[in-house]
Amino acid sequence: MPKRIVFYFIGFVVLASLAYYGFNRWKDSREKVDLWAMVPENAAFVVETNNHLALVEHLRETNLLESFSALAAYQRFEENMAYLDSVSPGTQRRERFLDKKNILTSIHVVGKTDVEFVHYIPVNSVGEHRFLRTLTENISKSEFFEQDSRQYQGTLLNDITNTRLGTSFTYFTYHNNIILSRSPVLVEEIVRRITRGNPTSVAAKFKSTNYLNQPEVYANVFINYRELPNVLGLFLKEDLMPQVRYLSSLSESAMLELKLEQDKIFLNGFSEPETLKNSFHSNIAPVKPQPMGVKNYLPNRTAVLLHFGLDKVVKLKRQPAQKEAAGSAYGATIDSLAQVFNNEVALAYMESNTINASPEKVVFAHVGNAARAQSLIKQLNQKVLSPRKKKPYTEKYGGYTIEMIEVPELPAKLFGSLFTGFEQSYVVEVDDYIIFSDEVAALRDMLDDISAENVWGKSVAQKGFIEETLQEANFSLYLNTVNAWYVLSRYMTDNSREDLLQNATLIKRFNQVSFQFANTGKQYYTSFVFRKQDRSATSGEDLFVTELTEKFDTRISSKPFPIQNAVDRSREIVVQDSADVLINITATGKRGWADTVGTSIRGGIKQIEFGPENKLRYLFATGSRIHAINNQGQSLENFPFNIGDTLNIQHLAVFDYEKNQDYRLLIDDNLGNLYMYDIRGNAIEGWQPRRMDYRLATEPQHLRVGGRDVILVLLENGYVYALNKRGETYPGFPINLKSPLTSGAFINAGADLRKTEVTVVTKYGSVATFNLQGKLLNREQLERPSKGAFFNLLPEENNGKSYIIVRQEQGRVAIFDQDLNLQFEKRYVTSAPKIVQYFHFGGDNKVYAVTETGPQKTYLYTSKGKLVGNTTLENSKPVVIYRNEATNDYTLYKVFRKELQKISFRLVN
Repeated sequence: MPKRIVFYFIGFVVLASLAYYGFNRWKDSREKVDLWAMVPENAAFVVETNNHLALVEHLRETNLLESFSALAAYQRFEENMAYLDSVSPGTQRRERFLDKKNILTSIHVVGKTDVEFVHYIPVNSVGEHRFLRTLTENISKSEFFEQDSRQYQGTLLNDITNTRLGTSFTYFTYHNNIILSRSPVLVEEIVRRITRGNPTSVAAKFKSTNYLNQPEVYANVFINYRELPNVLGLFLKEDLMPQVRYLSSLSESAMLELKLEQDKIFLNGFSEPETLKNSFHSNIAPVKPQPMGVKNYLPNRTAVLLHFGLDKVVKLKRQPAQKEAAGSAYGATIDSLAQVFNNEVALAYMESNTINASPEKVVFAHVGNAARAQSLIKQLNQKVLSPRKKKPYTEKYGGYTIEMIEVPELPAKLFGSLFTGFEQSYVVEVDDYIIFSDEVAALRDMLDDISAENVWGKSVAQKGFIEETLQEANFSLYLNTVNAWYVLSRYMTDNSREDLLQNATLIKRFNQVSFQFANTGKQYYTSFVFRKQDRSATSGEDLFVTELTEKFDTRISSKPFPIQNAVDRSREIVVQDSADVLINITATGKRGWADTVGTSIRGGIKQIEFGPENKLRYLFATGSRIHAINNQGQSLENFPFNIGDTLNIQHLAVFDYEKNQDYRLLIDDNLGNLYMYDIRGNAIEGWQPRRMDYRLATEPQHLRVGGRDVILVLLENGYVYALNKRGETYPGFPINLKSPLTSGAFINAGADLRKTEVTVVTKYGSVATFNLQGKLLNREQLERPSKGAFFNLLPEENNGKSYIIVRQEQGRVAIFDQDLNLQFEKRYVTSAPKIVQYFHFGGDNKVYAVTETGPQKTYLYTSKGKLVGNTTLENSKPVVIYRNEATNDYTLYKVFRKELQKISFRLVN
C-alpha cells in the first residue's frame, strides 16, 4: 500500500510538472509580442502594413506596380517567390498567408556595404501554422532548396538556400511570429536582442501613432534619421557626406503615413527634432515656417534645390565667420551683411549635361533691406580691394548690375558650411533677392531665364507639383531626377552608379521629388512627395497629328525660321518662297506680315528688343545687305544697310555687349573678311574689314569673360581666333588645330580667360578643348571607321546649353554625347550627307532630327534612339520643333514643296 501511494504521488508530480510545462509553453506561444520591440536600433527604416492584397491591387490599378517591376531587385524577389510558390501546399498561396495582418519590414545597412531587409510576420491561426509546417517540409524535400538548422543562444535558426538562384535566407520562430532575412547577421542580432529581455521599441516615441486606422493609408513608415547617412553613404561619394550628416541631424526619427495615388507617392506625418548639441535643429531653432517666394526666380533647369525658410537666415551659420589672413578687416562687415538676410535662402544646382563637369551653383537670399545690403556689399568690396589698389569689377546686363566680390567662400561665411564651393562670388540684386554664383556666366543665364519667364513660378508642370507640397516649410529639398541625372551620376560612388543606370527607368519616371519639414512647436510636420510628371503623355504610342497645312502659290525655298511674336511672344514661323518674299505664319496658323526682299536670305533671322517700347524686331542678311524690319514687315530707320554690291555675305551675328540695346552687327563674306556696324549703320573701327586668312566655318560667337568681350572666330582651315571688340587678337591666338573645321564651338564660360574652356571637333574627329589663353587642355580622337567619315559639333538648337557630336560615314549617322559616349547609330538609304539637328528641352526631353535630302525624308528620334511614331516625314530641309511644357507634347514645323505643315507629336522613351 505505501508503495502504491508513493507510485501515485510520483505519477501525480510528473503529470503536474508536464501540465505546468505544457501550460507555460501554451501561454508563451499565446503571449502577444510587440514586433516593433524586436527591431534592432540600427534600422534605418521600418515599414508596417496590414493589407497586403489591397496594397498590391492598388499598385496595379495606379500603374505603380508596373513602375516598381522594372527594378532588378523586384524581379529577383519575384523569382524567389515563384520558387516558394512552387512548393507551397495546396491552393494556399503566400498572398493569403500574408494578407490581413500587421507585417513589419526593417531596412538596415550591414557591414557598411549592403542594404538588407528583415521581415517580421505573425502566424495567427492553426491553419497558418499547418501551412508553414507543410511548406518547410516541402522545402526540405525540394530539389530547388537546401536547408540547414543550427542553434544560436538557445534559438533554432534555419538557413534556406535556393540552389537554382544561389540566394539564401535565415529564419526563426518566436511566440507565433516568424522572423526572416537574407542576412544571418541581422537575424542573430535580433536573437541577442530578445535574449537580453525587455527590449524597447525603436518607435517608442510614436507608440500612440497608427495611420493604418485611416482610410487610403497603406503603411506606417518609421525613419531613423540617425541611420540615414549610413544608407546614403552607400551611394554618395564621401565629399558629400558631411553635408548629408548635418542635414540629417534636423530630426531624430519620424513616423509617416504612406498614401498612393495615380502616379504619386505621399509620405506625411511628424518628425521628432534632433536635440543633440550642434545638430542642424539645435542650430537653426526654427520658429515659423516660411513660404517659398524664390520660386519666381528659379530656372526650370534647376536640378536640385535646398531651401531654408527661417525668420533669421543667420541661424544657418554653424560657427562664426573665419578670420581672413588680413585679420578681421572685413569680418565685421560680413557679419553685418549676414544679418540683413531674412525669411529664406536657397541653394540651387543647375542641370548639367555631362558627368565630368561640376554643376552650376546659385544661391538666392532674401533681403529685408535691399539698400542696406547694397551698402554693405560696397563696403565689403572696398575693404577687400583697397589694400590691393584694385577697382571692383561690375558689368551691366540688361537692367541689372553684376558685381564681383573677391572673398573666397563668401556664401559659406554668410550662411554656413552647406554653402561652400565658391572661389569667388558674383552677385546681382533681383527685386528682394541677392543672388550669388561663382561664375558670372551662370548669373547671365539665370537672368535670361527670368526675363524669358522660364522659371518655376511660371511653369505649368512645376506649379502643379509645388501645389501638392507644403506651402510653408523650414527646410525643403526639391529634386528633379531627370534634370539631375548627370549631377547624381557625378556624385555617386562607382559601384552605385551602375545601380543608378539599371534603375534609370523608375528613377526618371518619378522625376519630381520633395522632402519638407515644417516646425509645429514640438515636432516637424513632414511631407515627402514622389510625383510622375505629365501622366497623360507617358503612356500610349507615339502619334503624329497634322494641325495645319498652309499652301503657297510658289515653292518654298527656305527652311522654316522660328521667331516670337513681337507683342505677346507667342511662337511663330517665317518662310521665304521662290519669289523671295518673307511670309510670317502666326501661332494660330494665319498669315501675318510679309516682306519682299528680292533675294534669298543668308543664315537665319535674329530677333532683338529695340526702341522705347522694347518690342521685338527682326534682323537678317542677304547677299550684300543687312535688313531690320518691325512686326508689320516694314524696314526700321536707316535699314537696310548696303554693305557693297560685290560682297557675298555668309553669316550675320548680332551682339549686345552690355544688354543695353547698343547692338553690334557682324558679317563675314566668302573671302573671310569681317565687317562690323552699330545699329545706326556706323562702321566700327578695326572691322572695315578685319581680314582673316580663310573662310569662316560658322557664325562668329561672342562671350564676355571677366569684363572682357571675346569674339571667337573659327576658320575652315582649322585656325581659331579670339578677338576683342576692336578686332585685335588675344595673346595665345590663333590656335592651329591642323585639321579642317566644318562646325562651331561649345563654350564653357569661366571667371577669367584661363578658366573659360572651348571645345571643338575637327572634320576628322579630333575633339580639342582649349582655354582663352590659347592653351590646349585636352585632345581626343573619336573612332573614325573610314577615310570617308566626317564629324560635326552641334549645339542644341533651342538654347545652346549642351551639344552633341555627329559622325557621318557611308550612309550611317552616329550620335555622341558630351562625354564622347556613343548614344546610337543609324543606317540610311543614301550615302549623301544628312541634315542633323539636336533639340534639348531639359532632362530627357530630347529630339534628334535626321533629314535625307535625296529621298526627302526626316527621321525623328528620342533620347534613346527610338524612331518617333515608327514613321518618317516628307521633308528636305531643317525643321523647327517646340515643346509644350504643360502637356509634354511637341510641335514641329516643316516645309515640303509648296506646303508648310504644323505637326504635333509626343514621345514615348
